[in-house]
Amino acid sequence: MAISKLYTMWFQDGEGRTLIKGRTQLRKFSKRYDFNLNEVISNGETEMLNVDGDVVGGVFEIKRQGAQ
Repeated sequence: MAISKLYTMWFQDGEGRTLIKGRTQLRKFSKRYDFNLNEVISNGETEMLNVDGDVVGGVFEIKRQGAQ
């Protein structure tokens, strides 16, 4: 079975990027890093904020050419 969607998680501090493969993995990462899963699914992206409301990272869907 092919992975239908790919996502990237990034952090402001330069820790690099993490490739997330499919919604099952996305769900696991959302629990671990406390980002809004529904916002990523609905809007294709979300930001992760610290307690002061500053952006510390985010997750976005990778748009692949030819994918629906």
